Amino acid sequence: MASGYEDLDNLVNQQNSLLQQQEQKQNEVINQQTQMQVDELNREKEKLDKETNKTTQGLYSNYQKQANQYGAGMEQLAAQGLGNSGYAETTRTSLYNAYQKSVTDTLNNANDLKADYDFKIQQARQNGSIQQAQSALELYAQKVQLLTQNYQLRQDREQYLYQQQRDQIADQQWQKSFDEQVRQNELENQWKQKQFDYQQQRDKVADSQWQQQFNLQKKNLAKSSSRSSSKKSSSSSTNRVNTSNNNSNTGSKPSMQDVLNNMKFVNQQGPGLSAYVVDGYTGKKYNNAQELLASYRYYTVD
Repeated sequence: MASGYEDLDNLVNQQNSLLQQQEQKQNEVINQQTQMQVDELNREKEKLDKETNKTTQGLYSNYQKQANQYGAGMEQLAAQGLGNSGYAETTRTSLYNAYQKSVTDTLNNANDLKADYDFKIQQARQNGSIQQAQSALELYAQKVQLLTQNYQLRQDREQYLYQQQRDQIADQQWQKSFDEQVRQNELENQWKQKQFDYQQQRDKVADSQWQQQFNLQKKNLAKSSSRSSSKKSSSSSTNRVNTSNNNSNTGSKPSMQDVLNNMKFVNQQGPGLSAYVVDGYTGKKYNNAQELLASYRYYTVD
């Protein structure tokens, strides 16, 4: 079954193969050694055991930094509300499995290398080849170093794949937020359009009502003008003479009906605005038709 690290496994195999070839060539030129040199190699072997322990401790420390709830990875999940999610648990499990495998591989390789090292020390003792044992020691140190580097490569890949998944989640969350904003904007635009359409309908109704009121007012003013003319015709002769004199003084004064016919009614719409009338002859503004007629000294009778 593929583990997803075939390329790294191939790299490790190539490195081991090169080290083995190097070892073989070096063994061809190794000289005999003395017992003192063998004892020195045993002391170096103890140092290698300590180095192996240090390596495994380093692996554990790296694992704790990744899997600890206060570690950078777990805090990032917690900040995004995924601290107690199945995804967080899966991440911890994956990190733990990777750590266990790396430790196991390190110990197994260390035991294999120590067994191989012991065998080479025995050969060196038997053959008196200190250089052969020293070569084995150096190769062992290189292999331990390569194991640590390979573990770091695995960790970097895990982090890269993890970041890819986090980026996908972030992109999905952004898309959901964006889609929701678009939906809200559409609803808001629809509501504004409904308000605008409703206001247009209300303006039409208001204009119609105003036109009806204006027509009625104009009609009433015409009736009042007619009644006023009737009363004037029944006045005394003295009043008729006075009226005649007044009309001659006013010159080209328009009749009440002409004033009404040339009157313009302006209906202002908006807060604090009101309708008014404009004299078609002078262009002056008046609050209503009665004020306009009064300016010509025409007075309506209610």
